[in-house]
Amino acid sequence: MNNINKLALIGGFRSFSGSIIWPYVGFALYKVYGLPLSVVSLFYLVQAVVNVIASISGGIITDYLGRKRSMALSILFSSIALLLAYVLNMPLYVMVFILFQSFFNTVYNVSSTAIVGDMYKGTSQLIKAYSRQRVGINAGWALGPLVGGYIFTFFSFRTLLLISSLLVLIIIPIVKILPDFKGAGSILNFNLNKEFLTFLIPTFLTFAIVGQLGFSILTYYNTILHFTEFEVGILFAINGLLIVAFQDLAGRLIGSKVKLISFGMVMYGLAYLAIAFITNLYVAMLDVVFITIAEMIVTPISQALANTLANKDTRGKQMGLYSMVTGLGRVIGSSVSSELMNYYLYYPLGLWGSISLFGFSSAVLYYIILRRLKSIVV
Repeated sequence: MNNINKLALIGGFRSFSGSIIWPYVGFALYKVYGLPLSVVSLFYLVQAVVNVIASISGGIITDYLGRKRSMALSILFSSIALLLAYVLNMPLYVMVFILFQSFFNTVYNVSSTAIVGDMYKGTSQLIKAYSRQRVGINAGWALGPLVGGYIFTFFSFRTLLLISSLLVLIIIPIVKILPDFKGAGSILNFNLNKEFLTFLIPTFLTFAIVGQLGFSILTYYNTILHFTEFEVGILFAINGLLIVAFQDLAGRLIGSKVKLISFGMVMYGLAYLAIAFITNLYVAMLDVVFITIAEMIVTPISQALANTLANKDTRGKQMGLYSMVTGLGRVIGSSVSSELMNYYLYYPLGLWGSISLFGFSSAVLYYIILRRLKSIVV
């Protein structure tokens, strides 16, 4: 088995163990533990702060300890955090230990993103490699929310915490057989360039809308259209299965055509705007198909561009910054949508029209930035 397939397998196990709980965390805090939406919004804001700390420190750890050791340690401590949340099972403790797990998830993401950049060169090869890695990751995401939704509906969120904490340990032996890479130079030297920093601006907006496929969709569909958690889990499963089936093909078709990222962001914006007009599960399924097509275009191009613009000697730290921005985009996007729901939950066009602006804005910025990077991005 070659290294990218090992990473895809590791990503699959890890994403399955994580995705049985993550789409339901905010919802569980709201429905199961009885916390108001304002507290859920605060939780996501605190998670944003945790993500900043984890991304910066994770980049330093990844360069210093190496990719392989960072991945293994982050998986182990992530498992321990979820186990403690299961044992203590009170709202404050659950939030605190899920935030710890979020910290170690971020360290893992930095390491796994950096190691692909170490092994492959050029935007075309990187897009193909990240597409293959995403096949594994989304195989887990295809099954995880569906299983998680079933367990949540018929057992409990607490049961999900226990199962997730145990499942993630399975992949540590596979991590140990990967090749290792380390950074070079001073531990605090990030060696940033203007092109990389500029690219991070639309990246933030991109992942603010990417992160809506979770708490926002679940809460809206459950509250307004009365879909069960299991039915929303079906939507998440469609997303994952389509990526498993077609992400490799999408990567080959994209090749080095990185400007397609703007097209993908326009599609994201339109697909989320369309949620305001959805009235039943079948139309919601169709809309998820378009959200998924946008994701298959945008995400591997974004990862490939980040690695292309990064310096190889400080790749871990720069992928830490990239992870920080993507993570901030996700959690602040969820926080913004949570806050918007306080005012527009029963005014769908206002809610999803506002959210769709993340996609349209980033599409314009990518178009402007990529025109200036023709000589760099090849």
